[in-house]
Amino acid sequence: MTGYEKLVEAVKKDCNELNHCGCFNPEGCNTPHARIGVYGDPDYKQCFHHYCDKFKWIIDRAKHYADKTGLPWEQILNSWEERRDYWYMNYYQDYNQPKIESENVRVFDSVQDFREAVKDRRFRCPRCKGISTNPYECNAGGCDWKIYGLLPSSPSAYVFCKDVMAGERIFMPIAWET
Repeated sequence: MTGYEKLVEAVKKDCNELNHCGCFNPEGCNTPHARIGVYGDPDYKQCFHHYCDKFKWIIDRAKHYADKTGLPWEQILNSWEERRDYWYMNYYQDYNQPKIESENVRVFDSVQDFREAVKDRRFRCPRCKGISTNPYECNAGGCDWKIYGLLPSSPSAYVFCKDVMAGERIFMPIAWET
């Protein structure tokens, strides 16, 4: 099953079982976001979760990545879906798949190219502002902050490697600070 097919299946399931509207529109939700009929009646429809809107967002974001990386969007989506291990409504968001537009989001041809770019292995902890040698967990001395925690306002970095078609959030490399 392709990533697209897996995602369609998940969204259709939610439209049918959780939303009770039975609709699925890959171009975004087109069912009124209000109750139609009475729950239990065959004509009852209620669309308030925007599953189809999220589906469209995901496809649009995969196409954005394709435009920025030169990789096919279908392969990017396949990679995302292979790694997804929780609900798509929470997995797909700007934090996990940011637009490739800011200097805090970098694309590398390979994991090796990324390693070369951060070979000094020094990363700024967004909590204590210390320098960690671990890009995911602060080891700057007593802080112990983790990138997957609730981050303070200080920026982190997002790295996408084309050879593995995957991205992840890390502490900001000292080499990239301006």
